[in-house]
Amino acid sequence: MAIVVGENGQFVVGNTLFRRELKVDEYGLRTISIVNRSNGREYVRRPDAAEFQVTLNGQLTYSYHKPEYHILDGNLTTADAEYKFIDSEIISGSAGSEILKLTFNVTKVNASVKVCYEVYPDMPGAAKWLEFTAENGELHIKQLFFEVLNCCPGEFVDADFYLKHGSVRSQPMFATSDEDIVQVHNRELNEGLYIGNTAPGPMRHFMVYPNWTSGISCGYNMSSADFNVYLPASETFVSGRALMMLYQGMQDEQNIRNRFREMVRRELPVTADNGEPMYCTWVPFMLNINEALLLDLAERAAKLGFKYFVIDDGWFISDNWTVDRDKFPNGLEVIADRVKALGMKFGLWYNIGNDYGAPGTRPEDNALDFHNEGKSFGFAGKYTTRCMASKHRDFVIDKLTELTERYNVDYFKLDFSSVCSPYGMMPYGCHSTEHAYHRDYSDSAFEQYRAMFYFKNSMKERYPELVIDFSFETFGTEAPSIGALQLSELHHITNLNTMQPKVANALKIRNTIYNFSNLLPVERILGSLICIEGEHGLENFLTPFTGAPLAAGDLRTLSTEDIAAISAVSSAWETLNQAEQLTSFYRLRGSKYIENSDWDGFARFNSIGNGMLFIFKNGYAEAEITLQLDYAVQSLTFCDTIGNELGTYSAEQLKASIAVDWLQDVTCRAVVFEAKK
Repeated sequence: MAIVVGENGQFVVGNTLFRRELKVDEYGLRTISIVNRSNGREYVRRPDAAEFQVTLNGQLTYSYHKPEYHILDGNLTTADAEYKFIDSEIISGSAGSEILKLTFNVTKVNASVKVCYEVYPDMPGAAKWLEFTAENGELHIKQLFFEVLNCCPGEFVDADFYLKHGSVRSQPMFATSDEDIVQVHNRELNEGLYIGNTAPGPMRHFMVYPNWTSGISCGYNMSSADFNVYLPASETFVSGRALMMLYQGMQDEQNIRNRFREMVRRELPVTADNGEPMYCTWVPFMLNINEALLLDLAERAAKLGFKYFVIDDGWFISDNWTVDRDKFPNGLEVIADRVKALGMKFGLWYNIGNDYGAPGTRPEDNALDFHNEGKSFGFAGKYTTRCMASKHRDFVIDKLTELTERYNVDYFKLDFSSVCSPYGMMPYGCHSTEHAYHRDYSDSAFEQYRAMFYFKNSMKERYPELVIDFSFETFGTEAPSIGALQLSELHHITNLNTMQPKVANALKIRNTIYNFSNLLPVERILGSLICIEGEHGLENFLTPFTGAPLAAGDLRTLSTEDIAAISAVSSAWETLNQAEQLTSFYRLRGSKYIENSDWDGFARFNSIGNGMLFIFKNGYAEAEITLQLDYAVQSLTFCDTIGNELGTYSAEQLKASIAVDWLQDVTCRAVVFEAKK
């Protein structure tokens, strides 16, 4: 790997897998070449595209302006550089990475910007971000695209764009604030690239118009959740990141997806969690919980192998979140102490998005709508939304600190909407001009997200082992994203459950989470509140291993057989996952949507090649299935969860596919595999 500072303002960011060449001249900064070094292919189609664009103090600026011939008189126009190059530096990053920082003065305003690129020795791509500093006086930043790429494998006409994490083909030109990852793939060349955007929630934005010089622009929202930052003098603002990775292979090849998954993973904060099974009390009990019930459930959860026990909503009354003494006469301490004594971690649900738990209090912290009234939470208007960029931020820190100290909390599930609603029932942001951490409506949405990062980081400084989960309702988007996982160490993404079998079953939930798990680190995604109970107890337990395994349900209804099977799976998972976390994900049926008449399954494995298969029969009529695994570099030995060997197969056999009768007389099963040299 090398970052090379060349002559005549040329810089190279790359390694043995890819190469990005930058050029600084009298007209500014641009990318003149991006090469896939596995085959030597050049990706840049327009080397005259600006590297980024942004409006600073009302002045729209581009990192690169070239002279052009005027369309009417044919004269060559002048193009004064809006960014004056100052210097470059190379620093060491994490995990062996190198970072190139190019510093520019902005000629139109009194500010400077560092354009930053980070490259790892084993990744065919790089991360990029911008660092703005207000040199003298306030700097207003808006309309920011922090990455602009006019590049493609082959020609744009021969390539397709994919959204929804590689699962849906898009039209050839589009703009979207609903996506965090765009894939460009050329089927004839069998190669492509991913571009990820780490901006949080609806703050992200892509504008993809290959017929324009800009080509593919990645940055912040400029409409519904308008991005604005008012930067005080001498302070620095660090933008979100663009993650670019080249690849050669099929559009949905899972080995490639796992590589991009690893690239995303390196952008996430380190967490104390190790992907351990979590039990949550929410369904079917909802608010109907009490001390005796939870003590019983805790005993059962521990025997089943759960490592977290989470008390969801229902533990307090509407008096400043005071514990409901009718339900918990001895307080929550007795539950927390028992959970710890059973060897599990203690989790607690808490509402941060509105005044539920203390209705009508602290109206000065309420988010205001465009009528200058408190922003209603939901349809009924019973509760009022809080603004996270008000002093509510500080209140949340104090409250979570109090709860952590009192109950020795290991995990918080933080819930309810603040910035916006994933259900489309709440306008963005806050119209107050009196709140401590935003100026007015223009910067409110972005500052609310920044406030959430601030209080998460404040809690982590005090309690480094504490795991924090902002639910999808709090984050404001239905599907997980890179930005959500940067904020949440574990991210609760959906309330899908199996309590209404005419609405959803385990297969429908798996089909949903399969798409959520295409490109994101699965060990950070809490996929559902599927219920471990009744006749489908084992299937419902295996299903959430598509991500960080989260389950609910009335554990008192489980059969003796399911209890034994679930305990064996938990034990096998713990042994494997504690040795090295099972972060890679592999769908056994490719990217197809699974019909009820099909079998389905997935694999979770680590870098050594050890892992587990989870297989589901559904309405499939046969006991025998055809298993194909195109990632093993050596043979794999398969065993059931209690150690009985099922067979050893070479990498060549697994790639070609093998026939196994592992669904004989069962509806689902977990299979352990170990790599052999």
